[in-house]
Amino acid sequence: MIEKITSLQNQRIKKAIRLHSSRGRQIQNRIIVFGNREVSRAIEAGIRFEEIFCTETLWHDLAPAEQSCVSKSQAKVFFVVPEVLEKLAYGSRTSTLIGTAERPKTSLDTLSEQLAPKEEISLVLVLQSIEKPGNLGAILRSADACGIDAVFCADSLTDFFHPNAIRSSTGVVFKMPLVSGDTPEIQEWLAKQEFGVFTAMLENASCFYETDLTGRVALVLGNEANGLEENWRGRDYSPVKLPMRGQADSLNVSVTASVMMYEAMRQRGQ
Repeated sequence: MIEKITSLQNQRIKKAIRLHSSRGRQIQNRIIVFGNREVSRAIEAGIRFEEIFCTETLWHDLAPAEQSCVSKSQAKVFFVVPEVLEKLAYGSRTSTLIGTAERPKTSLDTLSEQLAPKEEISLVLVLQSIEKPGNLGAILRSADACGIDAVFCADSLTDFFHPNAIRSSTGVVFKMPLVSGDTPEIQEWLAKQEFGVFTAMLENASCFYETDLTGRVALVLGNEANGLEENWRGRDYSPVKLPMRGQADSLNVSVTASVMMYEAMRQRGQ
């Protein structure tokens, strides 16, 4: 029988609400996921939910496939009253499944665990100091579409599992091999793996479309306001830029990343 929760003073509810904040997620080492599609994709990707909240009405309105997916997750399901779900919800998402889970591991040491057996890594995306979770999620969505093997966040100013990143990725964040780390360790890994590193720069850069992206390639993009830092300049890195014919000298980082990833996919005949 599914347990019902009617009070905002319930300890499960209080702990889940704290996951709205970055600090709360760090302290608990947990994440919170909002949305039927996002929860379902997370379950399909192997995320083991600890608890899933919804109203009784919402549960009965779920498609049979959605109910089956939640049941297979072995998460503890709780029916909550609408007032409680409204407090649990993030933004305007007040009529969806809400789940909590242990935070997936994203250290460089765990990359091999995230990859399929014998999977070769030949095309990766590196994002330095990305600040806006909406941009990060949009980039992850494009990375999934383009078959990127892994996404690295160097010196990140946001979180792969920020609710807005999850939402704008449409939940594919859970299916991507992800790495969070500092710039030097990611640069060292790229060098050891003999990647050709192409950095998005505005000055002293070659036209991106003249670049050979068919080998072992890392595409590197920087912060929304300041771009890449000086530690991505040097003979080990090839600066590239997209042609700009209007007055604007740059595109939104998620747009630039998408254009670059699709060109890499095109060159690889995918």
